[in-house]
Amino acid sequence: MNDYLSEVFGDGGLFASRFPGYEMREGQVALARMVDEAMRGGRHALGEGPCGTGKSVAYAVPAVHHAHHEKKRVVIATANIALQEQLVRKDLPMLASVLPWPFTFALLKGRNNYVCLDRMAESEARGELRGLYFDDQQRQVDEVLAWAEATKTGDVSELAFIPHAQVWSKFSVGSEECKGDGCPFRDDCYAERAKATAQGADIVVTNYHMLFAHLAVRQATGQDLVLPAFDLLVLDEAHEAAEIAREFFGFTLSEHTFGRLASAAADLGNKQLAGELRQEAQRLFAALADFARSPRHKKRLKAPAFANDAALQRALGKLVALAKARAEDELADKKERATARNLAKNATTAAARLSEGLAQSNPACVYWLDVDNKGRTKLRSKPIDVSDLLRAELFARCPSVSLVSATLTTSGTFDFVRRELGVPEGALEVVAETPFDFASQALLVVPERLPDPRDADFIDEASRIFQHVVDACDGRTLGLFTSYRNLNAVYERLDGREHRVLRQGDLPRAELTRLFKEDVGSILLGTESFWTGIDVAGEALTGLVIDKLPFPPPDDPVIDAICERDPRAFDNYLVPLAIIALRQGVGRLIRCKTDVGVAVILDKRIAEKGYGKKFLKSLPPMLTTRRVENITRFLEEAAYARAS
Repeated sequence: MNDYLSEVFGDGGLFASRFPGYEMREGQVALARMVDEAMRGGRHALGEGPCGTGKSVAYAVPAVHHAHHEKKRVVIATANIALQEQLVRKDLPMLASVLPWPFTFALLKGRNNYVCLDRMAESEARGELRGLYFDDQQRQVDEVLAWAEATKTGDVSELAFIPHAQVWSKFSVGSEECKGDGCPFRDDCYAERAKATAQGADIVVTNYHMLFAHLAVRQATGQDLVLPAFDLLVLDEAHEAAEIAREFFGFTLSEHTFGRLASAAADLGNKQLAGELRQEAQRLFAALADFARSPRHKKRLKAPAFANDAALQRALGKLVALAKARAEDELADKKERATARNLAKNATTAAARLSEGLAQSNPACVYWLDVDNKGRTKLRSKPIDVSDLLRAELFARCPSVSLVSATLTTSGTFDFVRRELGVPEGALEVVAETPFDFASQALLVVPERLPDPRDADFIDEASRIFQHVVDACDGRTLGLFTSYRNLNAVYERLDGREHRVLRQGDLPRAELTRLFKEDVGSILLGTESFWTGIDVAGEALTGLVIDKLPFPPPDDPVIDAICERDPRAFDNYLVPLAIIALRQGVGRLIRCKTDVGVAVILDKRIAEKGYGKKFLKSLPPMLTTRRVENITRFLEEAAYARAS
C-alpha cells in the first residue's frame, strides 16, 4: 500500500483514530490503491466494489491526494442525484475534516436544477403563478416562491419536496432556453454562480448528462464550456454510463416540441405563424400516430417516406428567418435579441432532427415511434454504439479515467463494459472482495418444477410462491418485476389482510420506499426503477422475489439493431446486460453485515439453460436451493445463530 493510503486506511491510521470501532476493509483499500495507481500513472482503471465496500471514499481519498499534491482538478461523475448529494454532503466534508490536505469541492448540476430568475419573473408577469393550478400545485408554487426569496444556491434539491414538473417549468430553464449574456439577471444567475464555484474547485461533482454535454460542446467548439477543464476523471455507477450516453446523444421530438416553438413565435408577435406551426405539427404527429398503430408497423423505423413533413418544415423555415431577423435587429433590446438567437438555433435543430428521423438518414442510429396510452406520439433516436465516441472524446483526451460500480463484471470479467464504453486496452482492473458473509447471510432459491415464464400458468404459480415467501418472512418482502403486467397480476393474487402491500404507481417512488422501511412487515412491488438505488438495510427487508431474468424487451430498437449487426448478440450483449441488471436487483437484499435474507428467482432458465450458469457465476456466493420449503429453515437457523 502507498504510504499515504496506509496513513489513511491502515490500523492506527487517520480513520482509525477518528472513528471508534473502525475496521479496515480490504476491498476498499484495493479500490483506493487501483485509483491511486491510475491517477499517478496516467492510466485508465476498472474497479468493482460490492455493496459495503465504501467505494465512494475509496476513490475520493486518492482524488483528494492528487488534487492537493499535484494541483490536478478531478471530476467525479455519477448517474443519480442521490450519490452526488452523498458525496458533497457527507463523504467529501468528512474527508475535509480528517485528511491533512486542504482541498475545495463543488457540485455542478444541469441548468434546469437551478431556479432561473428571468423565467420566474416572466411567469409572474404572465400571471402563470396564480390561479392556474390544482390546489396541490398552487401550494407548491407558493412554497417555491417563498424559498426562492431566501435561497443562496437556487438548487431545487433544497426544497423539502420534489416540485411537479409543470410547476418547476415556471421557475427553471434548460440550456437551450437560457438567454446567456442577454439575460437581465446574468450577474445574479444561480447556475452561473455554481459554474464559477466549480471553476475554482479542486474536485467537481457532477452527473453524466453534464459530462456528456461537456464532451459534445468541446467536440464542436474545442473549448471547455460546460465543465471546467479537468485532468482526472472518476465515473461512479459506470454500469449505467453507456445507456445514459445513448440517451444524451439521441433525441426525442413530440408535438409539444413544436408547440414550444409556436409559443416562441407568438412571443415574437407572429401569431399567424404560431398557429401554422401548431396546426402542421398536430397534423404530422396525428399521421405518425396512425402509422404507429397500423398492423404493418414494427416499433423500429426502417423505411423512409412514411410521413410528409414538408408543410411543417416550411413553417420552421419561416420561424428561423423571423428569429434571425429579430436577433440582428439593433432596435431590439439585448434580452430580446438573445431570445431570438436561441429560438433560431432551437428551430434549426428541430428541423434537422425531424428530417433525419423521418428519413432515418444516419446508419449509426436507430429511429422509432413511441405512443403512450393517451395516443401521444414521440419520434425518437439513439446511437446504436457509443464506444467509438467515448474512446475518442473521453479516454483519448483525459489522462486517467477510473470507472467504478458495484456491478461492472459479468461472469467474472470486465469484457462487456470494456466493449460498451470503448475502454482502451491496458486499463487496470480490480474486483474488490465483499465485506459480507453471503454463505451465512443469504439463501438463493430457484424453485423446482416452475412453469416457463412465457406459459399461461406461470403467474398463478409465481403468485403462490410469492405468498409462501411473504408468509415465511412475515411480510418484509420486495418483489422486483420485469413488467407491470406481472406486477399487477401478482398484486391481485396476494393476500393483503395481514401485511400492507405497496405497489409502484400508487405513490411516488421515494414515498413508497419510506413507507416500506418504516412499516416493518409490509410488501413492496416494483418494476425497473426499483431494481437499482433502493437501499433498505435491517429488518424491513428479508425476502426478495424476482419474477424473470431481466432481459431487455425484444422490441427495443437498439437491441434490434445490435442483433442485426452481431449474429452472437444474445451471448455478447443480451446475456451480459441481463446479468448486470440481475446483480443490481439481487444487490437490494444484503446491505450490511447484520442483514439476513432470501432471494427467490422465479425463472427456471437460470438453473436449466446453459447460459444460466453465467448468471449464477455472477451472483454473490449465497447458499443455493431449489426447495422453497428450505426458506423457513434457513431463516430460523440464521435467527438462532444471531441470538447465540
